[in-house]
Amino acid sequence: MKFSLLLGTYGSRLKELDYLFDSLDRQTYKDFELIVGSQSNFDEIEELLKKHKFEYRHVRADGIGCANSRNATMNLASGDVYTFTDDDCWYKDDTLEIVKKYFEEYNPDIGTFQHYDPIKEKSTINYPKEKILGLSKLQTLKQATLDMWFNSLSIDPHTHKFDERFGIGTKYNSGEENIYIMDAYNEGKRKMYYFPEIVAYHPYKEVNYIDKKSMIGKGPLFKRLFGSFMGFFMFIAFGFKKKKEIKENNNGEFWGIFGDSLKEQLKFKL
Repeated sequence: MKFSLLLGTYGSRLKELDYLFDSLDRQTYKDFELIVGSQSNFDEIEELLKKHKFEYRHVRADGIGCANSRNATMNLASGDVYTFTDDDCWYKDDTLEIVKKYFEEYNPDIGTFQHYDPIKEKSTINYPKEKILGLSKLQTLKQATLDMWFNSLSIDPHTHKFDERFGIGTKYNSGEENIYIMDAYNEGKRKMYYFPEIVAYHPYKEVNYIDKKSMIGKGPLFKRLFGSFMGFFMFIAFGFKKKKEIKENNNGEFWGIFGDSLKEQLKFKL
């Protein structure tokens, strides 16, 4: 079993990248490749990569956004299982051994695990304690791409790509991960299994995805995830459910933001 670790990076976190690369050198299972798509500092990252022992390929990722740099790596993937790594995460020494064990036993379309901040001793996600052999459609929306490992035979990285209209660095600054997973679910890839085991480390970050810019993107995101009809009503339900939080995070404003997001949803083309 070969693994492909796909890393899209803006290229500014050189120290963190070297730390990630060190953790890959320490992997007890060696049949893997790292594919890096860099949007800047290409030469500096290439020099970092040359210091390390693992197989890698490095490409320039033209364009803007996290989804763009990830897509740039996907055509080069040759592994049986692939994952999307972050440029500020790192792995346990036996991460690939752990993932290999679960894929050999369960053969999922997607196997999802846990990440953790060992310094702050917490994670950004409140994980279930028991394994789940079949995530529901709504449960797929609560997953982080960092935690997910994909079966290349089921979800081909050469054809199953991120929607580059969404994600960090774009007009709609989140949601590309949700779309990627939901597209797989809608294509009938239902063997999405959760295993309560830590395989990656990542700094804990408090994330606010209901600020004004993020909320404007939520309307188009719901349309992209659920279609024009269901997406419209599900976004309305979401907006009213989160009304208090939206006001608290936007100086008491709600109706203007909510209305602008609905307008953006209506303009958005599937």
